[in-house]
Amino acid sequence: MNKRARKKLRTAVLGAGACAALFWGAVDLVGVPPVNLLTALGWVSLGVLFVIVLAVVPGVLLSKRRQRR
Repeated sequence: MNKRARKKLRTAVLGAGACAALFWGAVDLVGVPPVNLLTALGWVSLGVLFVIVLAVVPGVLLSKRRQRR
């Protein structure tokens, strides 16, 4: 595995670990029910997916427009 791939993997693992720590903190320290957090996580994931799709559509259209020229 090259250095660049290791950095990307390390970043992903650290990000997932940070999210897990925040989730655990909310459940254990604050007392939020895990079901509420999982529901919120689902809605946030759908929202992020929606934003990504909204960003991809103009990108594809601009790319096709430039290829025609």
